[in-house]
Amino acid sequence: MNKRGVMGLIFLFLIIFTILIVGFIGTMAISIIDYTSDELTPIMTDLGVIQQGNISINMSDIGEKTFGVLDTLVQTLPWLFALIYGCSLIFTLIFVLGYRTNPHPVFLGLYFALMLLLIFGSIIMSNMYQDIYSGTDEIATRLQEQTMMSYMMLYAPHIMGLIAAVGGILMFTRSPGESGGGIDI
Repeated sequence: MNKRGVMGLIFLFLIIFTILIVGFIGTMAISIIDYTSDELTPIMTDLGVIQQGNISINMSDIGEKTFGVLDTLVQTLPWLFALIYGCSLIFTLIFVLGYRTNPHPVFLGLYFALMLLLIFGSIIMSNMYQDIYSGTDEIATRLQEQTMMSYMMLYAPHIMGLIAAVGGILMFTRSPGESGGGIDI
């Protein structure tokens, strides 16, 4: 007898909302790291040569090999993070497919309530992001450079609503004997 209740539903929405929060924090962190890298790299690559007796060290070359390479990595972070964020959103649907038991139809109302809470939370996060995004300061310009993550954060209510709706359809329409193939929560 299935005595697990609605924990799978709650875990699903906790995972989706956690992904949304991590996406918000990640885009802000990448913007700050990008700004810091753009300010620090020219300074560290233009240090010149240090001479101590017979020894001369080209600090500009060392700065180019360290901070120049690090700046290249920092410039790829927005696309890498957008790829990870998109894959994690797709993973939530895989989580639903792998969920072995289908919930009782009585829990459909709870699912819709959790879906509305997710959409309202997404609206709040999206509005906070838009307030920062529409500014003219350095962080806002860095956010505007992150086109993919900005799109996903600004349209988060639509994306989260679509994922929750598809997840609900997959979860509630599966026949009781059909195996999802994976997670037994």
